[in-house]
Amino acid sequence: MKIGIDARLYGPKHTGIGRYVQELVSQLIPLSPKDQFIIFGDPKLLSDLESFSNVTIVPLKTPIYSLAEQLINPFIFYSHHLDLLHVPHFNAPLLYFKKTIITVHDLIKHLSTGPDTTTLPSWQYHIKHLAYRFLINRNLKTSTAIITPSHYWKNYLITQLKVPSAKIFVTYEAVNANLKPVDTPDKSLLKKYSLKKPYIIYTGNLYPHKNVNLLIKAVNSFNANHSLNLKLGIIAGRSAFHKRVAKSDAIIPLGYVPDQDLPHIYAQALALVQPSLIEGFGLTGLEAMKLKTPVVSSNATCLPEVYGQAALYFDPYDQQDLEEKLSWIVKEHDLRQRLIDRGQSHVTGFSWTKTARQTLKAYKYAFK
Repeated sequence: MKIGIDARLYGPKHTGIGRYVQELVSQLIPLSPKDQFIIFGDPKLLSDLESFSNVTIVPLKTPIYSLAEQLINPFIFYSHHLDLLHVPHFNAPLLYFKKTIITVHDLIKHLSTGPDTTTLPSWQYHIKHLAYRFLINRNLKTSTAIITPSHYWKNYLITQLKVPSAKIFVTYEAVNANLKPVDTPDKSLLKKYSLKKPYIIYTGNLYPHKNVNLLIKAVNSFNANHSLNLKLGIIAGRSAFHKRVAKSDAIIPLGYVPDQDLPHIYAQALALVQPSLIEGFGLTGLEAMKLKTPVVSSNATCLPEVYGQAALYFDPYDQQDLEEKLSWIVKEHDLRQRLIDRGQSHVTGFSWTKTARQTLKAYKYAFK
């Protein structure tokens, strides 16, 4: 089978989807040596795939979510006579009519809408949102198969968007195999990042659906009612949404933290808190579990499915509930240790090899 993969988002610089594409492609190729893979993207980013005999790298740098990708990409895909094309997001080109698989990581833009969710002018946001709805709804109907990272989103596709169940495949994501906990964390890194114990961690962007303001308010209230000065380290890239985040002396903005520092920062935290109202998968919680950090999580959307019994849950609309869970985490060492132990066991159930094997099942379904 001749399989094309749109890998323009390949690599960690493209955040979650970029890591998904990189990990998936790296596992798929050796698992399926009889298939030929045509990988479209930036040759510099894809150079680590050149050693595989069943890989051809095709330069493709059209901007993501652009008119150019809709007009140019179909002709490039057609020229390679693919048996199957996998676009690892919803933005498959409208003018490509051969067998196609898309990955729907989430439907957050269906659920989180309106002027508070964007920094664009109102007219521009509405045009962009209409284009998104048209493109994803069309591709949900015409794609040969759909991959999604949880049963929560599969059920949403079936019940809310009337997508046939048979063509939806759930492929859980996983933590990078190179991410490992440290037995002796480097305390000097706390000074580097201006962190002071005790602290909790939030990792992710600052879009409204991430619900970071509730977390900040809960920390402020907790500190006002306790003698402990709990800090909140926020690992997030710069964005216009920083201006909309609640102010607090408890916040320590860490910015981007490189992979080599992350285990040391997590190891000294009381917990990672995941306060999202909507989440596509929740990979940051699994990363924390692997790094032996307790996870305190919202009970919204797919998160209980992904974290199972290895997290301490709260209602993301209830600040008092979150405060109570923070109090438990601060005061109860035995609880933290139980969460660490459960997390260590739970995270072993996820691997990119499993993700790749499930993806190959979707390919076989689409090709038959």
